Amino acid sequence: MKKIIQYVLALVLAFTSFAAPVANASEETDLNVAIIQLVSHPSLDLIREGVIEGLEANGYIEGENMTLDYQNAEGDMNLLSTISQQVVSNNPDYIFAITTPVAQAVQNETSDIPIILTGVTDPLSVNLVDSLDQPGGNISGISDYVPLDVQFELVQAITPDVKKIGLLYTTSEDNSLTEMEDAAAAAEALGFETVLEGIDSAMDMQMVAQSLVNEVDAIYVGSDNTIASAFETLVDVSDAAGIPVYTGVEVMVEQGALAGVAMSQKQIGIQAADFLQKLLDGANISETAVEYVSDLTTVVNSETAERLGLTLPEDVLGEATDLAK
Repeated sequence: MKKIIQYVLALVLAFTSFAAPVANASEETDLNVAIIQLVSHPSLDLIREGVIEGLEANGYIEGENMTLDYQNAEGDMNLLSTISQQVVSNNPDYIFAITTPVAQAVQNETSDIPIILTGVTDPLSVNLVDSLDQPGGNISGISDYVPLDVQFELVQAITPDVKKIGLLYTTSEDNSLTEMEDAAAAAEALGFETVLEGIDSAMDMQMVAQSLVNEVDAIYVGSDNTIASAFETLVDVSDAAGIPVYTGVEVMVEQGALAGVAMSQKQIGIQAADFLQKLLDGANISETAVEYVSDLTTVVNSETAERLGLTLPEDVLGEATDLAK
């Protein structure tokens, strides 16, 4: 009997000593992430899809070895604040912040949990980071900044008669005005006149756009979330006036803008997921520089050109992707 008891105890000890490391390994490989999105529109939806696609490509599958908490404020800033508090209280390993307002809201709630930026144009100007090379805190990630001089060189190439360009921004988005002021400087350096017009909300678009098309020869918009939400209204007004819209956002060209030098919104998300992998591999977010998407493509919409009675130059078409096809 004594030998039997000793044998059973040995089995129990062996099982216990074997089981403990397995549990620890599981804890080490499970990833707990949150994604917070400001509002639903095609550009931001593609960024979120890119994040998830990138996580999967790096081996993290929701429900298998990853817990994913996805929250969407649907444009409600009060709800965004509540969501940020709730997400931080759940203490995820990492938070993906899609857009500047989201990053600012989460920044107010935590200085410990790493926050990965995506869909943010200028994190330095809105004090999300100390510097682009050395962020300094718990925030860094991917900027969707697109060089602005190339946008207006494209305007000259496609519509050489354009002299005056309207620049639209949202008054409540801190980096929206900054982006359009930079755009104005880039356009004016090439000899254009510029007119800056702000909207307070998507509901303002119809009135502001109708006024703007009477002043300018073309309109340029950046990666502005409120304008993205009202983009169809802008295109309806500009098409009716025969005014082309240019943008660096690929989805907007697909939706009816004439052209732009753009990046893939999904690629922004994929690159953000790769950024997280660098952190998992040991990089310190406070010392990991903000990254940019380098793969830019000239995109055009031939259906929009036809509606506006414009002929896209052969040299532009030779290098561009036609999103109407």
